[in-house]
Amino acid sequence: MKRGIALILAATVWACGERVDELGPYVQQLKKMDGYNETLHQYGQYLKNPNLERQARDIREVIQKYSDDMEAFGKTKDKTIKAGHNSVKRALIRALKKLVEPDFPTFTRSAQTQVGEIEWAVNNHFSALEKAWKSAGQPEPFPLKWPE
Repeated sequence: MKRGIALILAATVWACGERVDELGPYVQQLKKMDGYNETLHQYGQYLKNPNLERQARDIREVIQKYSDDMEAFGKTKDKTIKAGHNSVKRALIRALKKLVEPDFPTFTRSAQTQVGEIEWAVNNHFSALEKAWKSAGQPEPFPLKWPE
């Protein structure tokens, strides 16, 4: 009987095992998306200036590529990572649906709003990841930040 209990306990401990570090590789992969964040931030600046707003006319393509690349990420079991990742993906999809065409009179306002919504979702995700990063005891400073 004692052997059976010991065997069950050993199997349980072995099955649980140590969690695989998903945070580090995920953050490194997400770091590659900084180009999209930079571009969207720059477009947000263009949209504030009537003389430069035409330079942001391809914002839909940028958001679509960003969404596609976020969709191509590998699956993760970490609930914090997954929730934030899905939140950013939903924000990108919502932005694509709400963004009006560049020749529409309200394009500038619509695009500014969508950039703001994406920035908000990304910053929330970064905050959650940074909190997990610190609690995991990572020695390096957290590398992700929305451009300023």
